[in-house]
Amino acid sequence: MRVTNKMLVTNSLSNLNRGLERLQYLSSRLASGKKLMFPSDDPIGTGSVLRMYKGLEETRQYVANNDYGIGMLTAIDGALTDLTSILQRARELAVYGANGTLPEDSLYALAREINELIDHAVQVANSTYAGIYIFGGQETSKPPYSAVVAPEDGTNIEKVESIFSTYTDAKGITVEVGPSSELEISLPGSVIFDGDSGVFEVLIDLRRRLDAGDSEGVSSESIAKLDAVISQVLRYQAEVGAKTKRLETTKSRLEGLDINLQTLISKTEDIDVAEAIMHFKMQENAYRLALDTTARIIQPTLMDFLR
Repeated sequence: MRVTNKMLVTNSLSNLNRGLERLQYLSSRLASGKKLMFPSDDPIGTGSVLRMYKGLEETRQYVANNDYGIGMLTAIDGALTDLTSILQRARELAVYGANGTLPEDSLYALAREINELIDHAVQVANSTYAGIYIFGGQETSKPPYSAVVAPEDGTNIEKVESIFSTYTDAKGITVEVGPSSELEISLPGSVIFDGDSGVFEVLIDLRRRLDAGDSEGVSSESIAKLDAVISQVLRYQAEVGAKTKRLETTKSRLEGLDINLQTLISKTEDIDVAEAIMHFKMQENAYRLALDTTARIIQPTLMDFLR
């Protein structure tokens, strides 16, 4: 077959262009640090990477949900700790008030302190976390409890007459803390504060008995009711602590999974920098050699002799 100068030029330029394209591709991989720049580079690997990225996003959302749940439960635990302190102080005052020898002024002073404790308990019941009310069930935008106050007879001193709840939904807040795993992270106030055996009614009843000088009633009923409500609060606080521990354990496991997924993604799509540099230098040398070879094999033309 007759080989013409035009054929040599055409083939040489074609080879040079292919070499230049290869050099540009290796340069892009080296600059991006990724070996999967297009799905066609590795269709199977690309599919695996996309699935791992989806799993990574889900894992990070679960971690965020666990963080939120831990924060909410920690706020509830703090509120229950304050509430326990209030009830313990109320019990101490009830023990003092159960002494039938106390004068009327002393009982009045005890009743006034109980009234302050009731007001403090209302503040605890309206505690918030991140702008939401933690004891309002799923109605988190408004205070769950409101106190009705009235002045005492012949004085300007206000006392809490009653406390009513402003929410209608007693369901708690649940979050998804893992695949197909949900956890209730709030504590509706109805299980602690409401009802005849709830915190508010027990404290108000104690204050009424002290105002009336009913030391026997304080001794026989109020102290027992306080013991019962304190035990109830401690039981729910233990439940909150168990949930917090569960979320902390789940979060730790998810963070480990996050690291593993990142490692797998890196192994699949990231380049080996040393290997990539070696391939780039090899292609660069091959391209330079091709340029030199092309310059040698193309025959001189008449223009070379006219110069």
